[in-house]
Formats: sequence, C-alpha cells, structure tokens
Amino acid sequence: MKITGRWRIGVEAGGALLVLGAITGAIVAFTGDPKPPAGPAEGSPEWTQAYDAKVKRSADLGRVHAVLIRSRAQEVTDVLCAVEWGKLTGEQRRDLDESAFAGGCRMS
Repeated sequence: MKITGRWRIGVEAGGALLVLGAITGAIVAFTGDPKPPAGPAEGSPEWTQAYDAKVKRSADLGRVHAVLIRSRAQEVTDVLCAVEWGKLTGEQRRDLDESAFAGGCRMS
C-alpha cells in the first residue's frame, strides 16, 4: 500500500519527531554532570587538618577586621563584628567559620 498526500507528510513528520526524540533522549542520558570528588570523611585526619586551617584562617581574618574597626576610632563590639562579617562576599563566607571569625574579632 502506497501512502500519498497528507498522510505521507504526516507519517514522515511523525518519523522525524520520533528520531529527534530518540536523539534528544540519548543526549540527555549520556551528558550528566560529573560528580564532584568526595571530600575526606568527617573526623578523618585530613578533615580535621582542613577544619583546623579553616578555623585559624577565620580567626585571623576576624582579628584583621577588629583592627579595621579600631582604625575608625570605634570600640570592637559584637554588633560591629557582625557587620564586618556581613561585608564579606558569599564565596568568602563559605570558606570561613563564622564563630571563629567573631571570636577572633572580639578577642583582639
């Protein structure tokens, strides 16, 4: 049986959509984002070392901000330390420990 006219156009369009769908599905299935490498297990020596470095870095930066507060002839308070923490970018905050920053800011 020969397909002619509108039926032929419909069948060819349907076949093309089927092939396009299969190609799109294959692309989506095979191009998943690679998983990030797993970090050290919590409590491991590597994790402890990285955490200690993060706390030290945060406290050191808190002390630097305390010096900045004093350089403006202001007394270091919890509120001003929190304001200084708020001035950090999101990227900086993710890489620091807020409690250690506040402790370093208040203790200097």
